[in-house]
Amino acid sequence: MRELFFMGLLSTLLISPAKADERPALPDKDGAVEISAQEWPLRPGPRKIRILIHFPDGTKESVQQDTGLMLTLHNWGGTDCVGTASPAVVARKLNVVAICVNYLQSGQVDSIQGPEPYDFGYLQGLDALRALWFVRSSLQEQNIGYNDRRIYSTGGSGGGNVTLMANKLAPRTFAVVIDMCGMKKLSDDIAFNLPGGSDLNARWSKDSSNPFYLSLDAQELRFVGNPDHLREMKRLGTESQITVIHGVDDKTCPFPDAQEMVALMQAGGLKVKPIFVDQARIDGKIYTSTGHSLGDRTRIVLEQAGVVSDQSTLSDVSLPLRSQEQTDFDHKDVIRYRTSSGAFLIDYSQGFPVGRFEAETTLPDYPDHQDLTYRVNSTGQRTAIKQVTDWEHRRDHIRRHLERITGKYPSPLKRVPLTPLISEEVTLNPPEVSRPLLRRKLTYQSDAESRVPAYVFIPIYDGSETEQDRDKNPANERIAYPAVLCLQQTTSAGKDEPAGLQGDPDMKYAIELAEAGFVTIAPDYPSFGEYTHDFDADQYQSGTMKAIWDNSRAIDLLETMPEVDRTRIGCIGHSLGGHNAIFTAVFEPRIQAIVSSCGFTSLSEDDLPSWTGPRYMPLIATSFENDIRKMPVDFHELIAALAPRPFLACYAEKDDDFSASGVRHVVQQAEPVYKLYNSETHLQSFRIDAGHSFPKVSRKRAYQFLAEHLKHQPRPNK
Repeated sequence: MRELFFMGLLSTLLISPAKADERPALPDKDGAVEISAQEWPLRPGPRKIRILIHFPDGTKESVQQDTGLMLTLHNWGGTDCVGTASPAVVARKLNVVAICVNYLQSGQVDSIQGPEPYDFGYLQGLDALRALWFVRSSLQEQNIGYNDRRIYSTGGSGGGNVTLMANKLAPRTFAVVIDMCGMKKLSDDIAFNLPGGSDLNARWSKDSSNPFYLSLDAQELRFVGNPDHLREMKRLGTESQITVIHGVDDKTCPFPDAQEMVALMQAGGLKVKPIFVDQARIDGKIYTSTGHSLGDRTRIVLEQAGVVSDQSTLSDVSLPLRSQEQTDFDHKDVIRYRTSSGAFLIDYSQGFPVGRFEAETTLPDYPDHQDLTYRVNSTGQRTAIKQVTDWEHRRDHIRRHLERITGKYPSPLKRVPLTPLISEEVTLNPPEVSRPLLRRKLTYQSDAESRVPAYVFIPIYDGSETEQDRDKNPANERIAYPAVLCLQQTTSAGKDEPAGLQGDPDMKYAIELAEAGFVTIAPDYPSFGEYTHDFDADQYQSGTMKAIWDNSRAIDLLETMPEVDRTRIGCIGHSLGGHNAIFTAVFEPRIQAIVSSCGFTSLSEDDLPSWTGPRYMPLIATSFENDIRKMPVDFHELIAALAPRPFLACYAEKDDDFSASGVRHVVQQAEPVYKLYNSETHLQSFRIDAGHSFPKVSRKRAYQFLAEHLKHQPRPNK
């Protein structure tokens, strides 16, 4: 194995990606060429891919200023242009240079019969992008004008998967991608040939000593709907319209995977256009099946382009354009997709993409958790934090150190369908409440083992909403309200207390916020209320992380609700809920504003063993011996890690659980980090001269804070 490793390393060094410059000439007419591709570690050595190129009228001279480029990619087991839109037809009808690619494992032998596992889109997507780069750069070098804003991709089945992956690996390149019944994620049943939703067998191994071992990181990258990666695509400014065409009865590439991916893309703010083919869409010409085959895949693509008849002309083509001129090939930067133990880097520094995995660096220690002015660099040296990028390194270290006492935040692959089950719906009317509300009692599936009981409150639209919320839906048929995750304190009443059904009336913030015009959700914390939970039997290393994951899934549920504006989600909690809100927000970037009431202090001023029960963080005792000197993180860092998101600490001077002086010190130490973001006003605190409580005056300040930062004007109580 060691010899194989060094052979692979040597071949990687010898086959420099720069050799892509030693490429053939672009053919003068429709034809095929071969170019070098990135090495496949499972077969070390030089590798080439075959490209079939079709010009609009069959010759290079037909390429004009308005001509686009379009990948059209074959299916799993196919070669050339099998199972996808005809390149000759789309080239002529859509005025594009159509490109078919024999990407990694093309053909039956390598993709289906070969011993190696099926790549499932990663190197295959890089191959497709390398082909696109070849055609594009060749046109540029020959001073042949074309339209860089008209870059498209399509494919059927495996080609649909590679299309989706190419768009993920080059999020600023495509104007439109059209996925026809492609695979959406490398699920366990596909990866390991387990009983499940598909009969596909990608031949991977769960055994880490097996050369075909599928790491969690590799599996996460191949999940096209990975929420973390969708957020990164959005941050990078992706514009592509992702058209997902999938049969509702597809068993090969399971339809539920398509539904999940579309929902995640919608939640992530990407432009996704789902077309789920049911019997109503069957026309016998374009669509002939609700299963995997769909129908005439060439005509499906033409239909999406607005070409509806043989008499259609180029002026009828309605595929959108990208607004930006620069593609990922032009940016020449490095795209980073974070995974459980590292990141996949897509490096465009040489123009074409080169992918690699970068494992997490050794986690440096920070003996002084109250000093937030420095970070430890890769050489172990302290460097001053002078700009946001410096702090982001420290913030990553804080998150990873927090995981040392909570356990790892679960992989996105742990998500299962929420399948909410409503057990009760009650309409609340004045004078019981200040405005009409719908109270919904339900459970949702958090993971494969757990259903979380929760209350959801929804304001009932009565025609008197604020202009801001009405603008979210000009038709006024439904209002998109901001939403707040409401987390309980330590109480056997569980969710019933924030819902105002029992317990302390000063804790009914879920119903009070709903009266103010927020959608709210109040889940039970594991083992409280109606949520029975065995901490010894679950797969989490702490009750805290189990609660964090349940809270993340509550946000997933909010995002499925048409009444919720998913860009305006906050979190509030008292005591247990107060620090649970902080912990959740460290891992959950969708939370846009956080309120913690009597939920924390400096750990150096706290009773550390009180944090170590099975409901909380037993690793504090087992791994760190309840010794504050050995603790890897403190609240000074956690609050700073929330910057620049708005954070309000409501605290009590006579709190006998969380020292008021410790709260003040934590907030004071976090201030420079907020200042780094020019967001000093986002970090606030509110003091009361009382004990461990959340009285009306504090709640009023908290509600004002959430309204301000979630851009909502609460309707005055009647």
